[in-house]
Amino acid sequence: MNKEELYNLRHASARNAVERVFGVLKRRFVILTHPPEYNMSVQVRIPPALGAVHNFIRKYDPHEIHEFDDVGGDPTPGGYGVLGEGPAQQHEILHATSTRNRIAELMWQSYQRITQGCGEE
Repeated sequence: MNKEELYNLRHASARNAVERVFGVLKRRFVILTHPPEYNMSVQVRIPPALGAVHNFIRKYDPHEIHEFDDVGGDPTPGGYGVLGEGPAQQHEILHATSTRNRIAELMWQSYQRITQGCGEE
């Protein structure tokens, strides 16, 4: 394994978890399955607010969640809307690439410390 493979593995794992969470939230809160008619400053607050409501319901009505637990990913593949205007600009691509490489390197260093501590290589 190398740092790119480790990064990709962890990225895929995180993405799967996020997709499961959004799958549950979309089944529970239909507003997430339709294009919102709010400006972006409001839209960015909707998912965390609904996550808080979801957690409140789970705490105070734990049996109710069984209606939403068995989800197979995003109920609306492809989704709606856009996050930005047009394709990413060159400086944005360079910044994202640099950030990804820095994260991959830090993950790899941590992985190396752990595996060396366990006698693996």
